[in-house]
Amino acid sequence: MGGWFEATGVWGGRRWATTRPCAFRLRGGLGVVALGACLLASGPAFADARLEARRHFRAGMSLIGKGDYEAGIRELKAAYSTKPHPNVLFNIAHAYEDWGHLTDAIDWYQRYLAFDPPDAAAVQEAIARLEAKLIAAAPPSPPQPPPESPAPSAGTPAPALDPESLQRLTTLTERLEAAVAKAESLTSRRETASVVPSPSSQQATANEDVALDEDAADAPPYEEVLVTASRRTQSTLEAPYATTVITGEEIRLSGVTSLVELLRRVPGAEVMQLGIGSANVSFRGFNQRLANKVLVLIDGRTEYQDFLGLTLWSALPVGLDEIDRIEVIRGPGSALYGANAMLGVINIITRPPGTGPRGEFNATAGMGNRASGSFLASGGQNRLRYRASVAYDQGDKWSRDFADDRPDVQSTFPESSLGLRGVRGNFTATWQFSRELQLGASAGVNRLYTEVYPLGLLRNYAFDGLTAYAKSDLRAGPVKLKFFWNHLATTAGPQYEPRGEPSLLTHVQSNVFDLEALFSQELELLGPHQLIIGASGRLKHVVWDYLDGTHQELHAAAFVQDEWRILDPLRVVASWRIDRHPLLDSGKPGFAQSPRVSAVYIPFEGHALRASFATAFREPTYLESYTAVRIPIPGVNAASALTVGNTELRPERLIAYELGYRGERVSWGLEWDLALYQNEVKDLIVLSNLQPLPADQAYDPVSDTYLLGRSRFANEQGLYTARGVELGVRYSPVDRVDVRASTAVQRVTASGLPEGTACAPCTQAPTYKIQAGASWRSPAHFDFSVDAAYTSSTTWIEREPAATDPTRIENVSNPLPAYTVLNARVGYRLNENVEFAVAGTHLLDGHREHPFGNLIERRVFASVRVTP
Repeated sequence: MGGWFEATGVWGGRRWATTRPCAFRLRGGLGVVALGACLLASGPAFADARLEARRHFRAGMSLIGKGDYEAGIRELKAAYSTKPHPNVLFNIAHAYEDWGHLTDAIDWYQRYLAFDPPDAAAVQEAIARLEAKLIAAAPPSPPQPPPESPAPSAGTPAPALDPESLQRLTTLTERLEAAVAKAESLTSRRETASVVPSPSSQQATANEDVALDEDAADAPPYEEVLVTASRRTQSTLEAPYATTVITGEEIRLSGVTSLVELLRRVPGAEVMQLGIGSANVSFRGFNQRLANKVLVLIDGRTEYQDFLGLTLWSALPVGLDEIDRIEVIRGPGSALYGANAMLGVINIITRPPGTGPRGEFNATAGMGNRASGSFLASGGQNRLRYRASVAYDQGDKWSRDFADDRPDVQSTFPESSLGLRGVRGNFTATWQFSRELQLGASAGVNRLYTEVYPLGLLRNYAFDGLTAYAKSDLRAGPVKLKFFWNHLATTAGPQYEPRGEPSLLTHVQSNVFDLEALFSQELELLGPHQLIIGASGRLKHVVWDYLDGTHQELHAAAFVQDEWRILDPLRVVASWRIDRHPLLDSGKPGFAQSPRVSAVYIPFEGHALRASFATAFREPTYLESYTAVRIPIPGVNAASALTVGNTELRPERLIAYELGYRGERVSWGLEWDLALYQNEVKDLIVLSNLQPLPADQAYDPVSDTYLLGRSRFANEQGLYTARGVELGVRYSPVDRVDVRASTAVQRVTASGLPEGTACAPCTQAPTYKIQAGASWRSPAHFDFSVDAAYTSSTTWIEREPAATDPTRIENVSNPLPAYTVLNARVGYRLNENVEFAVAGTHLLDGHREHPFGNLIERRVFASVRVTP
């Protein structure tokens, strides 16, 4: 049935400081599937309940290891009360069994069975065994004196047992046979126990349906785990990358209404908010108006818009209330995820179907015409689990670009002050046929209006359309299959256009079909190996009148990863991926390779050193390969600039080196992560300077305008080197208090650029980024949280018409002062089911995060959360 691990045992390379059998359950044949998101208890929660519960859990296991069962079990119960986790129930039962309290052990094993764990048959066998021990240890009834009778004569048989003694013997025999039969029958079939939960378990399940999450299958209770870094469940200590995990509790306590605001907490993240519905995120430099070097996933499905090369953050089909955690990989991810994971991966993991409150209603209203509401339902029966949601969200722009009464400029869209409006719906379901076979399906739609700021002379566009997706997952033992379809259909164009000039209003329809197969297997060859093999194919179809025609691309990829545990404290992770792109070989099909090798050394519990070398790439987008668009020159009638694509572009390339040190001191409530990196980037894809056209080519019959020149997407000649250091710290000194801080310092330099060429990535990357925040959940039902993020000054080099001659387009330097973002929230829990809050974002003086973006001003909101 598993049992206890000795002091030399490890989970994920992590040693546990117990002096005798220690503390946790693993899934090894009959191990335990951990509760994925750690259940959201309806009772009191804490600023970082996971960390607090882990302190109680480890303290309890240490006491049990020393033989102090009573105090140890008390600590385990405190851990479970703080944050319910089914594995803790098992460990409490096991402690009672070792202590010799068999009745209590049976009771807690039965409570554990209420969570329908994968080792239910083995636990039932243990219960039957303990029941048999209790029966065998029961004292016999006092003997009754035999009735007086004459002495038997010689040759007369001995008298039979008296009826009462015979009945006692028969009853005992029947109970023993029943216990043995029950244990034998459960080896071939599984049963779900019908038990009365303990008080703490009852508190956890009063308003929730419980399901187990396979993604956290191998995790001990309360360990911070992630699945994105190596395509398998592992602790953050053994991850080969610098990683950050933002939990659902942090999201709820933050009070923010935008997911990108949460990403300011990630060490080294560059968050650039241009409008209420438009933002760009990058890591370790190279941010821009169309940030295209970070791959964004939702439950493993890409949200990266392949045709344009960006993530439409406001178009994400899930709300903050549906997110279980956000896993951020700060470093190249192409070895596993291919193109576009050049600088990092953001994987948004939603609540497993059937977990969390059965129903949840959220509503928010406040300044800037902000109003939103959502309803989330979750439940299931037998092997079917589901989650469904609907939501509405709207808000006005922070600042207007032009007044409505301008005689020279007109609004293209009817509501000129609107920055964001969307209505979305989602449905996710899983059907578990057996422990080895599970099928999942999900679909969603988002009807939205939002903003985006394109490249070059294009600014302040609006998207008015629809996004949709459908996804299915099949898990069959070591094999996983995933298929999804992403759809976008929208009208887009500048929110304001000069009167009397040709309109840039456009229509886009994009469909992406993706199929991936993944196989994982543990092997033994000079040490244990974790082998992962995968293959994928992707079909892209885009219809867009900014392009020179309709284009369809077929992509394919294969990858392999081996994690070899050479010694207990040392593991080596080697990955290699090859991607086939239809244009990479000078406009013909070609291949891009992405090798990676990492070493993780865990010398003792709570400390991990890592070193890695990796390559990554970003493939050209449809915009960069096929575009052909005429852009009117502001202030110059009947004049345009022609922008064209290039089908012979090379992919952008990255070579990355990283050293890291991650540690934790659970008894102090302290965690930290330090990373030093060097990224070398070449073949950046940029828009060339405007080249004048010969007089006989100046008139353009398509737009009926004169072309001042032509710009073409091209690969830059220079080599960019980004060096930096990142440090993140989290400290929970006492219960209910959580303090976090991070800082990042970086410098980007360039070599090999043509003389006179400005180094835009060098000046646009902020040198310093500092973030700090704290949360406190008071015993008096009040919650407080505050976050501050400082970004140093930058200079953005953007194309603009020359001030003295609007017919000449120049690269103009736009200084941007340093700024600080301050967000805060105060919440009040009326009871277990109702919570009110007031939150403020950007509470300091107005600022811009890009020279062309909105002037961002404070907004204050009130919200209510009800879980009936």
